[in-house]
Amino acid sequence: MVKREVSTLEPGMILLEDVFDENLILLIGSDTVLNESHIAFLIKKGIFEVAIATDKVTNEVVVNKPLAIEEESDVELKYKMTIKKFKSIYTEFRLGRVPVYQEIDDALEPLYEAILNDNQFTRKMWQIHAYDDYTFDHSVRVSMISGLLAKWCGLNNSQIKDAALAGLLHDIGKCNIPDQILNKPSALTLEEFKVMKTHAILGYILIKDIPNISYDVLLAVMQHHERVDGTGYPNGLKGNEINYLAKIVAVADVYCAMTQDRVYKKAMHPFETMSFILEKCHSSLDFSMSKTFLANISHFYIGHQVTLTNGQSGEIIMTYKDDPARPLVRVGETYLDLRRHIDLEIATLLE
Repeated sequence: MVKREVSTLEPGMILLEDVFDENLILLIGSDTVLNESHIAFLIKKGIFEVAIATDKVTNEVVVNKPLAIEEESDVELKYKMTIKKFKSIYTEFRLGRVPVYQEIDDALEPLYEAILNDNQFTRKMWQIHAYDDYTFDHSVRVSMISGLLAKWCGLNNSQIKDAALAGLLHDIGKCNIPDQILNKPSALTLEEFKVMKTHAILGYILIKDIPNISYDVLLAVMQHHERVDGTGYPNGLKGNEINYLAKIVAVADVYCAMTQDRVYKKAMHPFETMSFILEKCHSSLDFSMSKTFLANISHFYIGHQVTLTNGQSGEIIMTYKDDPARPLVRVGETYLDLRRHIDLEIATLLE
């Protein structure tokens, strides 16, 4: 950390501490990547200096510059290559050929390494737009988020990799579900839904004999639709009867499913999804894992522009660990704490 005069700040520098005015009103929250309007706002408010993030090794100021073309290509390449390899794996399963573990590991490795070692990748991955059809795009996103959540939960590297692997393979059983059900553009009938629900057990059967896949991953694939209150499937398990990796994948699966466009349903914006998960985490999703996930992802949206349900537009200034779905929003020079303004919600999140 280093203190810098506001007049010497540059776009891309990262605030390390909250900035308050003389009346102790929060102006800009920590972890904000500064842009020109932020700097002008601080100057206008008479702020003299702020704490800026520095590299832990070199102690040089960190500047999060707009992604260069080659940086974008690196992130997109890892993502697209994983989807391409996963499509090949999925096709092999569909044709009745079981791929060797090394093929699956090769598909996973770039994302796993990024989850462990590239902190900027964590920020960039939320900006990746859908590349392929839902089945493959969804599986890779669930893999990324499952690995990140395992990391945020303090699990070791082997468990993080297992979480990412379980996320990648969680829907592999769908390769044996008839296309007319899998790709149906409207709600499934009761009988069709019964068939769809078999994908969890089918996935377990498909991968159970592949050497080097851990038993935890097998259970996560079979149990990712189980719910802690016993309302899930295929076996109606409750609480600690459900494997810990399955609970991680369940949170990632729900978040990704709700924030991605489907043929029959438009995506929710992240804060709408967070509200849903907060409601569900008290009953069907694991409470601790849900809260850990939401507390960590919410701050990636600091600095984003939003519109509120009253028609006003503003900027997310700060998020709260106790209620990450209701951040502090700056509208002009007014600050709206959505925890207190319960009549207001975020209507849209702008890019």
